[in-house]
Amino acid sequence: MVRGVLVVLVLALAGCGGSGSASAPSMPSPVPQATASPAPFLVNGYVRDIAFRGLAGAGVEVLDGPQAGTLTIADAAGAFSLTGIFDGRTRFRATKEGHVTATQSFNSIVTTQSIAFALDVLGGSVNIAGDYTLTFTADTSCADQLPAEVRTRTYAATVTSSAIPADHTHLRALLSGADLDVYYRTIAIYVSGDYVDFDLSDNFIEEEVAPDTYLAIGGVGAASVGTSGVAATISAPFKGLFDYCVTKAEPVQAAVYSCVPAQAIAHAQCQSNNHRLILTRR
Repeated sequence: MVRGVLVVLVLALAGCGGSGSASAPSMPSPVPQATASPAPFLVNGYVRDIAFRGLAGAGVEVLDGPQAGTLTIADAAGAFSLTGIFDGRTRFRATKEGHVTATQSFNSIVTTQSIAFALDVLGGSVNIAGDYTLTFTADTSCADQLPAEVRTRTYAATVTSSAIPADHTHLRALLSGADLDVYYRTIAIYVSGDYVDFDLSDNFIEEEVAPDTYLAIGGVGAASVGTSGVAATISAPFKGLFDYCVTKAEPVQAAVYSCVPAQAIAHAQCQSNNHRLILTRR
């Protein structure tokens, strides 16, 4: 008896609507998905001059996006930081009195969260390009460590631009006039105003001063040369290392200086802040 009642009820429900056709159920409306807001993050950077000296007090301003107008001031080392929402289109502007304003953005905000500025001085920098005689002189304190014949070394030097397009703020000195290694004979030079920086920190010069006897010199030096930039002599203190080595035979890799104990007959070094570099125009 219960089963019969159910059949009648189902038939009755099927007949409702009058037309004899059942209505299709309506689909639910899609629920809009909330878009996550970009998360703010920290950007670090430096403002330096062309010679890589930090520019204390330089201003860095955000020009685009939600943080447009935000300004921060670089510290004594030229370092700064900004927190906000940035992307690859965000431009940052660095300013410092007496220097040319610079504007730049990230190359790739996904992988780079730092930015660096190198500001030239207003009025430009002196031009020291030309031909010189270059002399390295070891600190007098090295007398007990280095043989006399390697405590002063002199080379011919041609100073030219290393930038493309050429300028006179990024230079290099190519040395000659001695038995120098074909690769290790170049000094990077950076000029900002009348300040000249000589950089052998990532490189060095290597000379074979006698058969199987080598001298390597590396370090950094800097000097102010005056506004003319054509002084007959540029003399700068040089902070770095004189490294002297006598080997049993030619180095296995001539392009890589290495005075290994197994090969060395004699080895001497002198590290000092008071070596000297002198350029004399020819």
